[in-house]
Amino acid sequence: MKKLFLYLPILLFGCVPEPDFVKNPKVEQSESVYGDFNFALTENRTINLSFTDQNGAAHQGIKIELKHPDSDQVLFKGVTNSTGQLVSEISLPTALDRVIMEANYIGIPNRLILPIQNKSIKLDFRGAVNLDQVISYEIDPRTESSRLTNARVTAGPTIKYAAAYDNNGVPANLEPTLDYISASVLQNINASLPESQPVPQFHPTYLADGKKTTLDIVEQADVWLTFVHEGAGWRNSIGFYTYTTSQPPRSLNDISSITVLFPNLSAKGSGGNLKSGQKVRLGRFEPGTSVGIVLLANGWNGSEVKDFYHTVFADKNLNPEPDAKLKQHNVLLWDEENKLFLLGFEDVRRDDIPFKCDQDFNDAILFVSSNPVRAISTVNVSPVDKPGTLDRDGDGINDNLDEYPDDATKAYDSYYPSATSYGSFAFEDNWPEMGDYDFNDLVVDYQFRHTHNSANKVVEFESKFKFRAIGAGFRNGFGFGTELSPSDVKSVAGQRIGPNLIKNSANGTESNQTKAVIIVTDNAHELFGSYGFVNTDPSAQDITPVEVKLTIKLNAAKLLSEIGAAPYNPFLIVSQDRGREVHLPSYKPTSLASAGYFGTANDNTNPGQNRYYTSKTSLPWAIHIPESFDYPKEKTDIRGGHLRFDNWAKSTGYTYMDWYRPQIGYRDNAKLFKK
Repeated sequence: MKKLFLYLPILLFGCVPEPDFVKNPKVEQSESVYGDFNFALTENRTINLSFTDQNGAAHQGIKIELKHPDSDQVLFKGVTNSTGQLVSEISLPTALDRVIMEANYIGIPNRLILPIQNKSIKLDFRGAVNLDQVISYEIDPRTESSRLTNARVTAGPTIKYAAAYDNNGVPANLEPTLDYISASVLQNINASLPESQPVPQFHPTYLADGKKTTLDIVEQADVWLTFVHEGAGWRNSIGFYTYTTSQPPRSLNDISSITVLFPNLSAKGSGGNLKSGQKVRLGRFEPGTSVGIVLLANGWNGSEVKDFYHTVFADKNLNPEPDAKLKQHNVLLWDEENKLFLLGFEDVRRDDIPFKCDQDFNDAILFVSSNPVRAISTVNVSPVDKPGTLDRDGDGINDNLDEYPDDATKAYDSYYPSATSYGSFAFEDNWPEMGDYDFNDLVVDYQFRHTHNSANKVVEFESKFKFRAIGAGFRNGFGFGTELSPSDVKSVAGQRIGPNLIKNSANGTESNQTKAVIIVTDNAHELFGSYGFVNTDPSAQDITPVEVKLTIKLNAAKLLSEIGAAPYNPFLIVSQDRGREVHLPSYKPTSLASAGYFGTANDNTNPGQNRYYTSKTSLPWAIHIPESFDYPKEKTDIRGGHLRFDNWAKSTGYTYMDWYRPQIGYRDNAKLFKK
């Protein structure tokens, strides 16, 4: 606001008037070169993800995160439903053309780079990844350093290979068809050996004395080993050794050789080329034989199994830790439903704590099958846990994935734009007349936190608004609208409003609104206890931004789409005139807006044509930036500080979609407010 309007409320507040507006010729003389551009830096994207096994059985309760490919900030969270689907909608930066999907579920590739195409993010996982649907697998950094295991093994049992192998360490003797890894098998694995839950804490019985960790053959049998999943930071190798059951090895000297089955137990996109379900035959064994599976830590050197850090055996007394309580490195579990043995390995030395060893025993996940099934003893073998075993509140979400494990009404929090960042709203308050176009009359950073239940519905949400700058003499208010009905809201807490301008209902929403409207403050100046300008003149005092936090509770859980697309519909209330609202371009006013302003002065709003809050030269009075905005100094046109703004606008958003970022050639820093 750079033109003085002496409304009575201003006089009562005793404001310090703003200087008279000096017309900015660049603004006033602009031609209508922006067409029907809505100046949006974000756009709604649909999310349509589906997870089933190869027979179509649903993977239910998988927690999915979508992350920014550059910053790794979490942009979206959700949980797959009873059909294995996750369908939602989110507003994302228009410059973003891909996201990283993390599943954090054993049996599902943990990091996939998914394209954003046709305003949509899609994946149809049917037991495997269709490479046509992804840009690439995200290859996790491989580390070969360890505090206690920095020396490589140069002696020990002889290394043999069960078969030849290719350049990726994939054996040539794979069975011709993939093993069926059912949704049921993965549910049992994720219940038994969930990510980031240490076995000594959550499943101590798996490590109890007397529990079997070897395969004891009690009837002649053919035995197979199937690769399921790996979550390791090393390129491990997997092999086996045998001995007479009644004569277990007492030392490494009793193991003459190790037969390598998988030279490189690394999945495609994670340092290798294995696919879940690939299977090798160990051989035919006679009763009275024991088979021990062995992991050679970081054994694959790119061409052969050599110079590994250490070897961890099924017979725990052979393992390198001096402390007997830390020697066990694999768990053997019996899955009665699916008639197979589950094997989980911890590849890092267990005395390497807290630097590397998470002790969740899922660095390598395999299962063992035999013909006949009864040929391998199940005596003293722990049974797998069933889904729900580690679900204290019974909401269908495993405790390791549940951010509220003791509250069945809540499962996780999602943030917008992310948990570690803020977006910004920047306003010109001279509407319906043009101002100096410095977009600092009010600058507000925002962050929303939504609390969801296991059905992906929001039960409450929190909004943080950080008021950073006021380059205005008007006493302006600020609020936002949603798609909710006022009756959907149970309560609003944290507003900073006085008794006169805003009339709220008992639940904290504004009265006489058809949709739920929440006023954050009716006077931004009063947040600072000042009526002068705030943080727009670098030569003036630097004032700490003021944060206002609101908590909005709902009467019944709602889908995000029923609330509206975050950051919803923010607006400015100009100079204590409740009907004088300034919204983002193309956003509709609330029920209390005064239509008499539309089409006056420089405004070109036409509700009949669904056109709102753009000037006759197609310029906006408000912009939304999906990250914290470096706004211009007082009386500095935004196009002078952000040099690519005009290019972006003239292209109607097709070029320089990241004009607000600190890229080379994008800014004249001398014209931006910095402290």
